[in-house]
Amino acid sequence: MGDWDDLTKILIRAYPQDLVSLMFRDTHYIENITNELKVRSIEADFMCKVERNDEEFILHVEFQKSSDATVGERTWEYNCSTTMIEKLPVYSFVIYLTKGGVIDEPPFRKGLKGGEPIHTFHYQNIFLWEMPPEVLKQEGLEGLLPLLPLTKGAESARDTTVRDMIKGLRDAGKDDMLALGYTVAGRIYKTEDDKQAIRRIMTMFEDTLESSWYYQEVIEKGINIGRQKGIERGIEEGEVKAMRSMLIRVTQTHFPELLPLARHEAEQSATVAKLNAKVDKLLLAKTADEARQALQEG
Repeated sequence: MGDWDDLTKILIRAYPQDLVSLMFRDTHYIENITNELKVRSIEADFMCKVERNDEEFILHVEFQKSSDATVGERTWEYNCSTTMIEKLPVYSFVIYLTKGGVIDEPPFRKGLKGGEPIHTFHYQNIFLWEMPPEVLKQEGLEGLLPLLPLTKGAESARDTTVRDMIKGLRDAGKDDMLALGYTVAGRIYKTEDDKQAIRRIMTMFEDTLESSWYYQEVIEKGINIGRQKGIERGIEEGEVKAMRSMLIRVTQTHFPELLPLARHEAEQSATVAKLNAKVDKLLLAKTADEARQALQEG
């Protein structure tokens, strides 16, 4: 999925409870185990432990930019491996971001060539282009508002969608996700008129968006350069700044005494990959010493 992969990782790392609540109501996020499982060669997009009605289980989510004939089998492999390792039931979802191609519909079946069944694996597909925008506007799901431009009817309701996204994030105090929302909008609304309209909307909200104003530079570069290379470079710079904000916010939440170090390391890290690695390690840190090491490595 390329850079869409980075965008979804930022989204779920920032507000995992919001993603959990989208899948299951009255279910509480416990901890992210994605990185722990990667050590075991399980390259899932997102795995977390959750609790509902005194039952603990694992939520597994895969994000797909487009169709993939192997997604069912891959999801089955991740589900089975995680079930055996963690000794907990695993519930899997595949979230398709944009329409296109042939969808691999559940259940996934594994059997002999003669037709004899061996395994039947049930999971759920979610198509964002079929999801009413009102779903993501619900209380408790505000961290998912950057995905609003991908929902049903959003492509033909550009101005309303972008305004609702900005207002919802601002009202929820989740300004740190504005840059991600702009990046998603930039991938959906691509014409020159779209770019100009997004700029106008941003200007209307200038007084409340100063903390995320750096993303205006991304839009400016996309419009002024007018070449794909320039657009991609501008978007990458916006994503780096979003990840820097993420690193600082995670540190402030879990290890506030390391905030000066986090700010320094954030400014010294110039790529999404490096910042991503620091955030991943920081989320696994149990002590201040481990967190300090996570910030200083790489």
